[in-house]
Amino acid sequence: MTTKTIYCIYLITLGILSLGSCGHKSKPEKPKAKHVIVVGFDGLSPDGIKHADTPYLDSLISEGAYTPHARSVLPSSSSPNWATMIMGVGPEVHGITSNDWERDNFVLPPVTQDEDFLFPTIFTMVDRQIENAETGAIYHWEGFGRLFEKKTVDYDVHAGDENRTAELANVYIRENKPDFTFIHFDHIDHAGHHFGHGTPEYYEAVEKGDSLLGVIMRAIKETGMDEETLLIVSADHGGTGKGHGGETLAEMEIPFILWGASVKKGYTITSPVYQYDNAPTVAYALGLEPVQAWIGRPVRSAFTGEGDAAVFKVTERLSPPVIFPEAVLNKRPGKIFSDSALVKLENPNTGGQILFTTDGTMPDANALPYKGPFTVYENTVVKSAVFREGKISSTVSEAYFRRKPESEKPAVHYELFYMDDLKKVPDMTIRQPDAKGECFEITSDEIRDEIKANTAVRFTTRLHVEKPGEYTFYTRSDDGSILRINKDKVVDNDGDHGVQEASGSVTLEPGDHLLEVLWFNGGGSGWLDVYFKTGDKPKQILPPDLLKK
Repeated sequence: MTTKTIYCIYLITLGILSLGSCGHKSKPEKPKAKHVIVVGFDGLSPDGIKHADTPYLDSLISEGAYTPHARSVLPSSSSPNWATMIMGVGPEVHGITSNDWERDNFVLPPVTQDEDFLFPTIFTMVDRQIENAETGAIYHWEGFGRLFEKKTVDYDVHAGDENRTAELANVYIRENKPDFTFIHFDHIDHAGHHFGHGTPEYYEAVEKGDSLLGVIMRAIKETGMDEETLLIVSADHGGTGKGHGGETLAEMEIPFILWGASVKKGYTITSPVYQYDNAPTVAYALGLEPVQAWIGRPVRSAFTGEGDAAVFKVTERLSPPVIFPEAVLNKRPGKIFSDSALVKLENPNTGGQILFTTDGTMPDANALPYKGPFTVYENTVVKSAVFREGKISSTVSEAYFRRKPESEKPAVHYELFYMDDLKKVPDMTIRQPDAKGECFEITSDEIRDEIKANTAVRFTTRLHVEKPGEYTFYTRSDDGSILRINKDKVVDNDGDHGVQEASGSVTLEPGDHLLEVLWFNGGGSGWLDVYFKTGDKPKQILPPDLLKK
């Protein structure tokens, strides 16, 4: 037999084997649970569980598997994250990129779709793969109802409030013992928007959510379903101040709890968990065939008989230093002062050492060790972190101390306009202001008592420049803002959104330059502050001593 003949036989054999492998599908897993219930709390942060009195959540954590470091998707808004949770992919795939998304109003179509421009959800997977499946969706926020395929859900109810949501879920579970149920609560998010995340009222809302979880737990246990039920508790996003939608860890980190059938007890999940892992975990528990279109993966390490194969574990961080005067909602630490300001730092951890800088650079192992309060006399940016064994072990805290000579008068003029249904910065030149006044900085904080829903504000002043060069400006706002220098737009941060930052740069010559900032608050309390940096000055809040009438 010639070499050529042998080679031909090899190719034919390889082709036959290849044809056989083309039809191969991933085999479904053996079911871990007969029933899966997902409870989602809108706006529930790990901080909420840590500081509120939550006996039911605490028992799930102690009896199940938990991570406080699961990660939402950007933007940290409700629609993109609830969709991601039930679709197993991110906004770049399912196309639900903001709360403005509707089935007849979107920019990015899904990569694949099942119904009315919807990426296939876990509801469809359950409906297709479990014969005579019973599925339910009971939700507090009406907007959740537009995110899934109606034809695949047997019990589809917008409950209207948190109490009725729990009551209906309780009855549904008892009467139907469904294969898959999704329960959505919205009241914690309401408290975050109205009172602020981390406030006593926010923690009270978390405690109310815990009691409602207890209603669902009783239904599971009193029907005898607990031995065959997997319960998952999570959230769409966290929050900071009175909002969310941004990129901070407080907005992006969410709890992820698994309890019940086949779940390890008292297990801390150390592998990374993402929002899009929720649906694949449900599918894995129910023994469904994996969905090729998903990018999420089941959180296998939480289940008995499974190891943790993750090479890279979630980074455990200490709490960052507290800098006084400390942050209040969206207001950053620090203050305005006349002659001098006392800076005090505090380590909220039982161990570690605070290192800090006063020149705006990031602290490293060579930074100054904190030994006690110190005084600053000029505009100062303090950055600090907790170090352990010579390595940075927390996120970085920042504080901004701004000098205002005692004799200096407010140099910023503002005009307020009370309007209707604001979605972007309006034209404020076509009407007279409803109120006006002066303030020291370009911020919503100084005029907070005058801000209400659908308020637009125009701030005007003159920026004094001593050295020529490139200047970068930033607006951090909820909702939209625009910054202009000498009538030219430099920063465009417009739109209806949570606290977000945008920047722009311009070359300036020495002298005074007209500075104008336009901002609007569509709802809630809103927020605005303005920052700058240049070659010899670090990024900092634009201080009063650079502003002139």
